[in-house]
Amino acid sequence: MIGRNDPCPCGSGKKYKKCCANNEAVTTTVLFEEELEQVLDTMFANYPERQDHRALIEHFQGWIPTLHESLSRELVEAISIDDFFFHQRQDIWLGHLDKMMKNFVRPATLKVLATWRQPEMFVGQVVAVHETFIEAKHILTGATVFIRRETDKPIPVDMFVFAFLLPDRTLEENHFLAISTLIFISDAYAKVFKAYAKDFDGEDVFAFFAKNHLALWQKLVAAGYNGEEFTEKEASVVNDLQAFLTKQNLQAEKLVELVEDFLVEKQPKARKTEAISAGAVRFAQEHDFFGGQSFTIKEISEHFEISASSLNKYAQELAAYYAEKQA
Repeated sequence: MIGRNDPCPCGSGKKYKKCCANNEAVTTTVLFEEELEQVLDTMFANYPERQDHRALIEHFQGWIPTLHESLSRELVEAISIDDFFFHQRQDIWLGHLDKMMKNFVRPATLKVLATWRQPEMFVGQVVAVHETFIEAKHILTGATVFIRRETDKPIPVDMFVFAFLLPDRTLEENHFLAISTLIFISDAYAKVFKAYAKDFDGEDVFAFFAKNHLALWQKLVAAGYNGEEFTEKEASVVNDLQAFLTKQNLQAEKLVELVEDFLVEKQPKARKTEAISAGAVRFAQEHDFFGGQSFTIKEISEHFEISASSLNKYAQELAAYYAEKQA
């Protein structure tokens, strides 16, 4: 065994502890994370098996009638499949978990997998966003949990978040990771979540969600939810911007992403949402998002039916936000 103070076998002339020891630690961490990811990826790739296909189809068909007119088929499919695996047919998940545990020997991996016996549905409100985790408050119990972030995209405080969770790989108390994609829902539906939570009488949380999962989505749909993550105003900004880009035959996905992040993170309070869309166009051409194509302030103002001063205000705010992101 190589001692930490021994010469590194790579021939660098440095001590092992100041050379490849760190690389080995990084490699071990990466392998550990890849093994955990493999458990989740193979679950959705390999299941259900043939004998369970009919049961899954019947389960999905029970969800479609009341949701399909408002939610995309992909979203209904995703949430109903999670419900099938983690509420209705836990035996499938447990069988998969047991099978995978036989393939691994790394103690750290096995220690985490031993805590993954019962995935839990979570619905809560975001109270803070940290570098690695989202801090959220459970709508039924009031407990605070930390959910590992999937991307570095901005997440507004007060949004609601839905997911099926497993203990995080760190095994820190109240720290979790999402089995599948986190779904964020605007706080415009706060009354729906409040009414849903009122039906909880202190019984077992798992049992309540297993019994009333579909009802949550039915209540949201009845209140006008259609799968959007943005508020009505935010969606209007993005839609108006995309309509302009389409009309001018411009491809600017990065601009749209930037504007979406700006709306979420900065929460601009425009009296007319068109002013933000127009400001985005002005900002974009000044920062060469359009490959040299440009429009006069008058042309932009007339298209969005707003004043030049409003347009410039949000162009400047976007420029400041862009510089902040680039720093």
